[in-house]
Amino acid sequence: MKTKEPIWIGLGVLLTLCYLLPLFWLGEQAHVRIHDNLDSNVVWYKNLVDSDSVYAGLQDTVPNLVGGVVSRNAFVSEWTGIIWLYQWFSPFTAYVVSQTLTRIFAFIGLYLLLRDHLKLQLPRAVIMFVAVLFAWTPVWPSGMLSTLGMPLLLWAYLNLWQKQRIGLSLLTLALVPFYSSFVLGIVFFLALLVLFGLYKEWRQKSFHALFWTAFGAQVLLYLLIEYRLVYSMLWESEVTSRDQFDIGHNGFWRTIRLFFKQFVLGHTHAEAAQTPVLLSLILGVLIIAIYLKDPTARWLKQGLTLLAGLSLWYACWFYTGWQPLKERIHVMQTFNFARFHFIEPMLWYILFALALDWLWRRARQRLVTIMILLQTVVLLIWNPEVIYQKQPSFSEFYAVQQFSRIQSYIGKPIDTYQVVSLGLHPAIAQYNGFRTLDGYVNFYPLTYKQQFRTIIEGELNKSSELKHYFDDWGNRVYIYSAELGKNYDYTKTNQQPVHHLDINVRQLKKMGGSYLLSAVPVQNASSIGLQLMKSFRDDQSAWIIYLYRVAP
Repeated sequence: MKTKEPIWIGLGVLLTLCYLLPLFWLGEQAHVRIHDNLDSNVVWYKNLVDSDSVYAGLQDTVPNLVGGVVSRNAFVSEWTGIIWLYQWFSPFTAYVVSQTLTRIFAFIGLYLLLRDHLKLQLPRAVIMFVAVLFAWTPVWPSGMLSTLGMPLLLWAYLNLWQKQRIGLSLLTLALVPFYSSFVLGIVFFLALLVLFGLYKEWRQKSFHALFWTAFGAQVLLYLLIEYRLVYSMLWESEVTSRDQFDIGHNGFWRTIRLFFKQFVLGHTHAEAAQTPVLLSLILGVLIIAIYLKDPTARWLKQGLTLLAGLSLWYACWFYTGWQPLKERIHVMQTFNFARFHFIEPMLWYILFALALDWLWRRARQRLVTIMILLQTVVLLIWNPEVIYQKQPSFSEFYAVQQFSRIQSYIGKPIDTYQVVSLGLHPAIAQYNGFRTLDGYVNFYPLTYKQQFRTIIEGELNKSSELKHYFDDWGNRVYIYSAELGKNYDYTKTNQQPVHHLDINVRQLKKMGGSYLLSAVPVQNASSIGLQLMKSFRDDQSAWIIYLYRVAP
């Protein structure tokens, strides 16, 4: 079997890369996720590189977005590997390379974990296919190895616990922090790991010094890599938008509904695509195994209980009953402790492997094949090229040629004026080098939020949804319109004119705004102090851009 190991791993890598074929084949015409991806992370990395801010100081801000007031510490540090890719390659190439690395190590991690630590009787081919399917899961693209790298980390930690493969495991634990996010996934994995380790030590009345030494060293390494975040949380004195977060507003029944939604469908940042195949199979095998008093029932029951517990914790974090405690403990308001859901994809595919192993031992090999094929179909449907095919492609979204024409038409140095956007993400203007008063960031000065709110106050007063969205969260510092709602995809095939835009143009001008880039016509523009200069169309763009100048 060992002689065939490189064959199975090599074949698994090739099958993993098949998931990325649309990116390789279509190039910038490929469709990828926009939400929390093209509208934010991709542009953040590009902007850091273009503005020479990658190595900026702890007190420095980043130009070109949100009025240039956002701290450099709001973004990943220069020790995070994904920023290196954007320094070496064009944004799209960097995105593809990042996806390739992430998916390959996702496959390798789960393959090694299932092979070495689960004592499965499944053939290597089946283990390989399960790991490939895990690598195909539609998790958040900008998370790097934060979610998809957890099996690799768990494999390394279990090796150290058992004092096996020590050198390779230590190397793995040392390298993964450079390509993952501590706060967006890994910290929650490590929290569960330490609870598991302490429980095992107590039960076994033992102490695994190597395991705990490596654990402490990795936590310290993460804190060093994320030194900007550590500084902003512990020593940054400026009050930021996070200090106004109020996301715990769900009542009892809404919390229960969120629990079932999370358990059945997962979170948008960590989707395992467990419905319908994985969930149905695991539940079915569990019921039969309990009836037959099979030992597999214990592992499936514990796994599903843990998944249900993580889903319940996620739902309860937004329960209104937490509010008094969040008001007293500042970190509970500014940090999202609900994000244990990042662990769920790994757990679902471990349970999938256990269920398939039970079927295989019961001589149900054909059913094993059918389950794998069905989940393959589910994940092919979840491929970004399929689920985002009605959205703009990478190149259509950023519309480089169109925005180049807009810049040429304005005819002034691009760093001498600032713009805002309506009906489309400000990230598009930022990608094309424009300086924007608006944007989407993790946090920024609260004083800027209050100033910007004056611009959009009239629209917020028209919509309780928008008012709550901005006042109680506000990371999207956008020019809102109650007529458009929380939609920013008004392409040339989806036009909805704004009849009565109520924004404070004087405040917009006072803050340095010179132009409004709108994806839809504003019919009352002249009455509020906006002058239509020209509309721009481009066959390679998803948008019609109406350029409005802020009147003198």
